[in-house]
Amino acid sequence: MDSRRNLLPRLLAGLEVGILGGLAILVWFFVLSYWNFRAPWALVNLFSASLRNSGTWTYGFTSSTWTGMAAHLFVCGLLGIFIGWVLPRPASGTTVSLSGLAFGVIVSLLVYEFAWRRYVPSLGEYVAPAAGIVVHLIFGMCLAQFPRFYLELGEPEAERPEHQLVALPPAPDGPAAKPPEPAEGE
Repeated sequence: MDSRRNLLPRLLAGLEVGILGGLAILVWFFVLSYWNFRAPWALVNLFSASLRNSGTWTYGFTSSTWTGMAAHLFVCGLLGIFIGWVLPRPASGTTVSLSGLAFGVIVSLLVYEFAWRRYVPSLGEYVAPAAGIVVHLIFGMCLAQFPRFYLELGEPEAERPEHQLVALPPAPDGPAAKPPEPAEGE
């Protein structure tokens, strides 16, 4: 039970940075779509059309736009949970993880090569390779924030000491330190 309790904050911090990375990538997709197609959600609709096995996609904001955004955020959240599971617990005072950056870029590249290019084969026609590299770097930079998010969750209860010992001040020396003696008549 303790190992599971120690793992949960890491998984939650991983989920947070994964969703943060997914939202940052969506902003980049909106910028790219607006720049290339004059409709900010065109690339998200392209993902959605591929997931729904629809041969056509539109430039407009439709219900399939929500499907594309949800699928994208779901995958980014899962990748964030994976990084929370794989990376070790960060030391206190650490704010950025270079291993998180490298891991984020590599995993993003692998997901792009083995998933997105397979299910969205026309993606290469719409996104320039340099814009794709920026996507991987954005995701890696967001996953590099893993230690900061983990440490903001607080120290897990299993690592907190149960009893805090308080140091008492030393006893005073001399006649004032002795308790008064009772009177003989009492």
